[in-house]
Amino acid sequence: RRHWPGTLVVKGILDPADAVRAREVGVEGIIVSNHGGRQLDGSVAPLAILPQVVKAVGSDYPVMIDSGFRRGGDILMALALGATFVFVGRPMNYAGAVGGQPGIKHAIGILATELSRNMALLGIQSPGEVRRDSLRIVR
Repeated sequence: RRHWPGTLVVKGILDPADAVRAREVGVEGIIVSNHGGRQLDGSVAPLAILPQVVKAVGSDYPVMIDSGFRRGGDILMALALGATFVFVGRPMNYAGAVGGQPGIKHAIGILATELSRNMALLGIQSPGEVRRDSLRIVR
């Protein structure tokens, strides 16, 4: 922390204790991530650990997430579980590789349509309104 005076975000958090430690040493935010499972495909899924991480650091601390988010419903689920922000990278990379900038615009449009439809089905008007009780936990 003392080597970087700017905003510091740490990516790769998969343990609530690590999240707490990051906050204690002055990190401004964290990204719960297993880096897409490329190196850590046997690790816990970021979405599975997200609620524990948010509980450990508190809802006032920025907890972002990535790793495996592809659809609007995925984003809403992560937000409902406490994420502050959800990164959606791979679909945009694929869209760009296939269609360039128009492909990326098309992919963003698909994602926006999915988000809009799912929010309507939940009876909410913005992603910030989604809450944990919007989810049905199946065991």
